[in-house]
Amino acid sequence: MWNFFGSRCFTRFPCLPVFFLCFALTAGRAFTADAAPRARARAIFVGDIMTHAEQLERARVAEAWDFSPQFRRVKPLFNNALAVGNLETVFAGGKDFTGYPAFNTPDELALALADLGVDVLTLANNHILDKGASGAARTTMVLDDAGIQWTGLGYGEIGSNEALTVEYGGVRWAFVSYSYASNRVLTYSEVHLNTISDAAVTAGLHNARLSSPDVIVACFHWGNEYQFIPTKRQREIAALCLKNGATLVIGTHPHVLQPIEVVSSDLGYRVVAYSLGNFISYQRTLPRERSVIMAVDFDRSPRGGFRISRVSVAPTWVSVTRGRGGRLIEVVYAGESTRFNHAGFEAASLLRAKTAGKAVLDFLGARGDADDEGFYTIWDAAYPDILPKSGRKSPQ
Repeated sequence: MWNFFGSRCFTRFPCLPVFFLCFALTAGRAFTADAAPRARARAIFVGDIMTHAEQLERARVAEAWDFSPQFRRVKPLFNNALAVGNLETVFAGGKDFTGYPAFNTPDELALALADLGVDVLTLANNHILDKGASGAARTTMVLDDAGIQWTGLGYGEIGSNEALTVEYGGVRWAFVSYSYASNRVLTYSEVHLNTISDAAVTAGLHNARLSSPDVIVACFHWGNEYQFIPTKRQREIAALCLKNGATLVIGTHPHVLQPIEVVSSDLGYRVVAYSLGNFISYQRTLPRERSVIMAVDFDRSPRGGFRISRVSVAPTWVSVTRGRGGRLIEVVYAGESTRFNHAGFEAASLLRAKTAGKAVLDFLGARGDADDEGFYTIWDAAYPDILPKSGRKSPQ
């Protein structure tokens, strides 16, 4: 059972009684996922989680839905880590489930993501209001019931621009999340979407610092779609974040990968991932069907607190094959490690996956062979001067 502390307290098992202790944090809410202190802690990040009509069709099982098979082949990558992604759909309920352009997904996706190991989802994106304020509000409730924490919205007791604080692996993590805008503008809404501005980001990071975290993560839905190079505005906001104490800056929205940079500062090394692309979608045009799961490891510093010790990536590819049951849509490990389940995967499809994975690794400047868990090094504190250097202009 997970223990949650703060303004909202839930377990992964909503049918059981919940006993909790709530206390006030000056500028945010907090929960404890795993209080056991460790010498090393890991956070992993994935890009956009989308559900197009084809994915809905595949997940339908009689009168129910099951999205878990779409993630089964990459589940080992989520072991022993605080896992974070961007939910680019809503759980508005009803029977009208839709893909692009106005997403609405069955609640069972939340259960599949919880089963995968996802702990935190960012909701500040251009699709969160696709079904209005009520759809966004219900989305937060569905995530609460699934035991997944969220950030990027103000709703109910959760104030706008409020930081989410998470205790995991003995590390105190603080999250803030912002979007460039929304596809739907509401004249009045009980739901507040955090949007990007210098003032909002500065204030949000100030709120995050008030909870005395070890790591501050600033997440953004920004940039130009299908562009491999971050915009001037992305770079400006990233620099503002680093100036105001962010440890990690994580981007989504372009639907393709953009560079991962490691930056030295007075406070130590910091990481900016401008876009992690699509974790899962039915966007099939190259290179929207390829991405990475990024892992950031932290070690205890001799001076106290935690410092980044390694940044690594595991390449992924969204596979679509056709069989008697229709389209089979899966996120597949696209590296060279042999520990992953490729049972039933055609040789031609596996070759396509590995070709995509190699392009992604070259683009991000990963080096060496995969480790025992399937991740490739981007940067290592043992060799701090060896920074990521791209070997190609695009990830395709």
